[in-house]
This record gives sequence, structure tokens and C-alpha cells, in this order.
Amino acid sequence: MPSVLKSQPLVSTISDNYEILIVLGVGSFGQVLKCLKLDTAETVAVKVLRNSNADELNMREMCMLKKLRCFDSDKSNIVRCHECFQRMDRTFMVFEMLDMSLHEYMDKREWLPAPLNGIRTVIKDLATAFDALKSIGLIHTDLKLDNVMLVDHQVHPFRVKLIDFGLVVKTSEVWKGLVVQPLWHRAPDVILGQLFNAAIDVWSLGTILAVMLLGVQLFPGNNQYDVLHFIIDLLGEPPRKLLNSGLFTESFFKGKSRFCGQTVWKFKTPLEFQLETKLKTSDDREYTFSSLEELKTSSTHNKTSFQAEDGNSCVELLQDMLQMDQKKRITPKQILAHPFITRSYLNLSKNCLYGTETVEADSSSERPGTEQTKLDGSSEHSCSLKELPAGVIEVQTDERTVLVEEATKESSVLRTQTVHGDTPSSVKAEIAPEIKLESVTDEDWEISISVIGKGHSEAPKSSSEEPLPAPVVSEPRKKKKKGIRGFFSRMRRNFFSCFCVPGQGEE
Repeated sequence: MPSVLKSQPLVSTISDNYEILIVLGVGSFGQVLKCLKLDTAETVAVKVLRNSNADELNMREMCMLKKLRCFDSDKSNIVRCHECFQRMDRTFMVFEMLDMSLHEYMDKREWLPAPLNGIRTVIKDLATAFDALKSIGLIHTDLKLDNVMLVDHQVHPFRVKLIDFGLVVKTSEVWKGLVVQPLWHRAPDVILGQLFNAAIDVWSLGTILAVMLLGVQLFPGNNQYDVLHFIIDLLGEPPRKLLNSGLFTESFFKGKSRFCGQTVWKFKTPLEFQLETKLKTSDDREYTFSSLEELKTSSTHNKTSFQAEDGNSCVELLQDMLQMDQKKRITPKQILAHPFITRSYLNLSKNCLYGTETVEADSSSERPGTEQTKLDGSSEHSCSLKELPAGVIEVQTDERTVLVEEATKESSVLRTQTVHGDTPSSVKAEIAPEIKLESVTDEDWEISISVIGKGHSEAPKSSSEEPLPAPVVSEPRKKKKKGIRGFFSRMRRNFFSCFCVPGQGEE
């Protein structure tokens, strides 16, 4: 359209409360003007509709917009409509000012594939909008790149809102054979003439995801035959029950009855379709893969395991959206719970990679004296151990204990918790109750002391437990007998001397 028309507003004035700034866009419906709302000093987008032969459609859109005011615009991701009114033979709809359309965004990046995190945000926001519409029995029917607006790409990257509700239909008003949706985003339910529902919006959402993922349209046909042809090439033929129920099936398929009463359907060749309809077919596809499954292989090439999992999950969501049977197609609510949106597979992969350590990290984040392992492999210490008497090591039975191997056949295990600090000091150890005294050898004791003493300092000075006595490491005494054997030998003598019977002459 000539630029002179774009620069000239359809009206010279809207009302006393609006100052026209520039023309944002022109279409068959009318114009979109950027205006200043004087009472609030807010910049808004005003849609100016031509009223000729479209009064009923305009009134219908105004009614729909009023109905959508029941939703919080920022939570439902449905564009906010400030007001609607008619004046000077025109219909005016005042909306919040948004950034640019998804079509403009892809055009600016020269149709390079969008980043997965950006795709995730867009699909999540649109699924939220469609879930809201479905909850009140509405079908948008007009999803395309132009009707998805980025809110503010600099401040909130990839946050989007759904716009243009002029072709919304109620689920209760759908009839068999009703044709809706832009051609490249049209669901097979509509092409075949089935009784459709809100699942057609999910199909269109799948085609939007594909454009962002690949940078090209999946089904760029010149007519419905082309689109259906590309759908079948990529996804396979529709189930027989769908073909049997379609009002327009015979426009695209040849049916042959068999003796059992079942009809066998065969898709018409491009030549057969052209001879029957006089419509030319074309193939403007810009991709070479023959199935969506092939995209999984390409998404893992030269990628990390997390990136590959992210790409595969995105393709799986696309497959769920582009189900031929609308009953098997994923719903907006299910999209919001899909692993690609929630990224739940990252937690699973993380647990597999780091074992129970990642689980412990969450549960022990506030536990004193623990060490947490981060994803980058670094570790960080939390505060201190719980307070113990000076030189006492608490017996602990979890992953953060030092395991001392048995030195003899009958040796048991000592578990001790490390104390962090600067210089060694006196250390005592508590012997686990199940350990037999005679089974603890000098070698056992020396191993446990050497593990505890290196690079650690004095323990905190209080404890609720009363430990058994143990040798002092920092200043060892002269030993009558070697190590702990001498200690236990002396203890036995003192113990049994209490029960000795005095001999004759001893009183």
C-alpha cells in the first residue's frame, strides 16, 4: 500500500481526550493509530474501523472485548482494552501500547531461528491466553505472527500478548464446515470440514512454535490442498475416522468402498486436484526433513546434554500440538505443564549427574557445618558445627562423616565429623556403642586421629553428650604400654581391683 495512505489517518480527530501522533498500521479493517491519552498522559494504540458493511462484525468485536475485561490482562496475556466507542461513522477501540508483532521481530532477525528460552516464554504466554479463552467457551480462530505482540522486548524479552479478537467464535456456535483460521496456520479439522473446538487454536500455536524454531513456515501452501498435502507429507495421513466424518474429505481424497462397508481413502495427486478444481498447486517448502522426529537428531548435534534435552523436549511439544486428531491434541493447560515449559528434565538430569548430593543440597542448605556442591562444581560451606566441648568430635552417621576402615578382622567402624579451622588442638573421640573394646587396635586409633587432626582446630565448647575418655593428641604422655592397649589395660586393673577379696592378714 502506498506510504501516503499510511501517513494519512482515516480521521483528523478522535475525541478531545486523544491526540493523534502517527499511523502505526493499515489493513483492510482500517487503521491503527498511535495516540496520546490526555487525561492519563498514556500512549495508546487506537484501532479505527471502517463501518461500511461491517457494523455487525464491529459490534461483535466490541462485545468480545468487553467480555474479556473479566481477565487480568497481565496474567492472562490478553491485550488490555481501555474503551470502545463509535463516533463520526467510525468505530474506535483503544488498547494499551505494545512493542512490535512477532512477525516484525522475526523479520528484523532475518528469519533466523529464535532461541529456545525465547520460544519457551512465547509459547507459555500464548498457552495461558488460550487457556483463559477456553475457560469461557471462546475460540480465537485467527492466530498468526501478526496477532502476537511483544510487550516490551528490551525490558521483558519475549513476553507477549494475544491481540485481534474480531474473528472470535463461541464453541457453542461452531457448525460443521465453518472455515476459519489463516491458511498457513489452518488445522486439518477445519480443512476437512469437521466439527472443531478450541483445539484448532493449539494447532495454530504449533505452527507458530515451528516458525520460531526453524525460521520457516511448515505448511506454506497457496490453497487448502497444498497445506493438507504438506501436513500429510510431514505427519502422515489422517485417521480413517476423521476422513469419514469430514464434510470436505472428498475434495481432497478419492474414496473406494469395499465389500465390508469400509471406505478406503486415497489422497489425490496434484494433477488430479488441478484437473478437478482448476486451481494450481505449488511447493514452496524451504526444509528437507520428512518428519518431525528428524528434528530431534539435528537438535542434538554439537550440543551439551542439557541443550540437546531442551531441543528434543521442544520438538516433542510440537508433535503434541500437531496431532491430527483434535481429541489427542495437547490442551493449553497441558502445555503449561509440559517438560519443555517447566524444564523438569533439568532437575532429573541434575540428580542423575550428581546423585543424592543435589537432593542433600536442598534439604541441608540451612544445616550448619555442611558443604554444598553447586552445578559448576564449586562448593560452599555453611556456618559452623553445633557446639561441642573443647576437643570433642561428635559421632555422626551420614554422608558428611569420615569412614575409618577396619584394620583387623574384628575391627568396627568409627565415624567422625570434621571440624574446620587453623591449628590442631586436643581432640577426643567417642567410641560407637557397638564397638568391642578389645577389637580397637593401635592402628585403628592412629588412623582416626590422623584424619581428624590435619588442618582442623579446636571444636566448640559445649555438648549435651558425655564422651568416653581418650588420649590427648597434642601432648602425648609417656606410655607404660603402647597406645590404647595400655590405656584399656590400666582401666581393667582399676576396675577389677574394686572387687578383689582381701587375703589373709589384709584388712
